[in-house]
Amino acid sequence: MKASGLVWVLLTGVLAACGAQQDESVANRTASSATAQSVARELSQADVEVARLASLRDTLPFTGTLAAFKSSSIAAEVEARVKAVLVREGEAVSQGQELARLDSESLDQSVSEQQAQLAGNQSRLKLARIKLDKQHELLQKGFISQLAYDEAESEFTVRQGELQAQISQLARARRLQADSVVRAPIAGVVYERKINPGEIAAKNARLFSIADLGVLELSASVPSQWIGRIHAGQSARFSVEGLPEEQEGQVVRVNPVAQSGTRSFLIYIRVNNGDGKLKAGQFAKGGVVLRQLDGQVVLPQTAVQDLNGKPWVMLVEKGRLKRQPVTVTLWSQTERKVALQGVAAGQTVLSAALLGVASGDAVSLPAGLK
Repeated sequence: MKASGLVWVLLTGVLAACGAQQDESVANRTASSATAQSVARELSQADVEVARLASLRDTLPFTGTLAAFKSSSIAAEVEARVKAVLVREGEAVSQGQELARLDSESLDQSVSEQQAQLAGNQSRLKLARIKLDKQHELLQKGFISQLAYDEAESEFTVRQGELQAQISQLARARRLQADSVVRAPIAGVVYERKINPGEIAAKNARLFSIADLGVLELSASVPSQWIGRIHAGQSARFSVEGLPEEQEGQVVRVNPVAQSGTRSFLIYIRVNNGDGKLKAGQFAKGGVVLRQLDGQVVLPQTAVQDLNGKPWVMLVEKGRLKRQPVTVTLWSQTERKVALQGVAAGQTVLSAALLGVASGDAVSLPAGLK
């Protein structure tokens, strides 16, 4: 009996010791879990984004080449030797300014010849007039027949026609003489010169090309599914190589007939280039502004989750993450940004989804944002 009592005491002690060890293990696990939960995840500068007010545009992208809205090619009106060339490529010229002079010796002689013939025709017409008047007097007195008078009248009519023809020939000769001086038909910049002094300028051969760079025009192709959203008056913004600032233009017209093969439509964008920074032939890349919002909270597209469903962002508030529903007011696919409501300017959000984090988790902001 004494022996069994001793065994019972020993067994009770062992069970008590095991219970104490189990309680200590549970306590250690609870403490470890609490410690793990209290450790905040450190976020890097790339993990977060501060909401700011900005403007956002929804644009239809395009590419194209700038061209002069007004340009002209000057061809020779007469065949003659080039006496002098007064301009070179890159020089600005005004309308009517002399560009070149052609040898006009033969043209001058032609004008003199036509003037002499005109004087002769005028004298013959004057004599025919006198004869006609005299024949009319004789006809009235019955001294000549009607046939004789008709012959005098016919001669006078012929002389009138000869004089008019000679006046026209003289005018043509003078115009050709004037064409020996090549003048600029428009104001602009000479971008091509095809002649040099001493060369023979053939008739209708191109001598100069001039472009007015004060106004440029850009043509761009638009897919058929988007053409319904394009209309004259819309703003367009684009950039060109060599200029850091963005340029602005305006849609002025839309070609209503699709291009064969691509089934796309051409739109034309007018660009004011009064400062001369842009050059004809530059490649432009930009977009037609379909819609624009100003003074909105703008965030990167990656910061918004479930964009096509019920969008939300992950806010960072008081050291913890918070899932915040938002309303998207504009989604710009080209800029990959969204304008939204539900987040105030100055609040911090995760810039993209992070693995292993959930709403309510403790986080630590980068030093610059604390």
